[in-house]
Amino acid sequence: MKIAMFGGTFDPFHAGHAALAQYILDKGIVDRVLFVPAPVPPHKTREILPYADRRAMVEAGIRGMANAEISDIECEREGKSYSIDTLRALAERYPGDEICLLIGGDSLATLHLWFKAHEIVQEFTVLSYPRPESVVSAEILHGNWSVAETEKLLAGYMAEAPVFPVSSTQLRTLLKNGVLPGEDLIPAPVLNEIQKKNYYRN
Repeated sequence: MKIAMFGGTFDPFHAGHAALAQYILDKGIVDRVLFVPAPVPPHKTREILPYADRRAMVEAGIRGMANAEISDIECEREGKSYSIDTLRALAERYPGDEICLLIGGDSLATLHLWFKAHEIVQEFTVLSYPRPESVVSAEILHGNWSVAETEKLLAGYMAEAPVFPVSSTQLRTLLKNGVLPGEDLIPAPVLNEIQKKNYYRN
């Protein structure tokens, strides 16, 4: 079985997250998607919603989606959560399955800066998807990766995957200003959760 680790802050969970997971499942790229909300993202400096709140949004957003679930694996470790540690822990938890890292093209552009980045690429498949204004090419990747690593990263780039046009930052700004995005941007169950708990307004 091929399992995608879809990590992130999910602050908030939006329609792009759901569409991408459904895309890779429908296309048979992976057999299962594990959403892994980060308790303490190592690269975030801004204030984020508590883990339980972000987890609740993910749970609402993927309700009814076959072969998609939440993993709390990063809550089992103290301190900052690094992707290499989570990937290795998942590989131990699911022996015999192929664990893949799912990231956006913007993250792919800075992947070389991640903790133990080369070990991630050597040990795991990296699946990446287009992001607005991010360019993925062999020329760009060659600046930070070997030829073999570049080929492997390009092989995992899904150019036809759906592109979500709005950033999480823009969605938070709308919500803080009392504007509810449409269901094309945030799934209705997640919007209900946001309204019920008054997320982002305080």
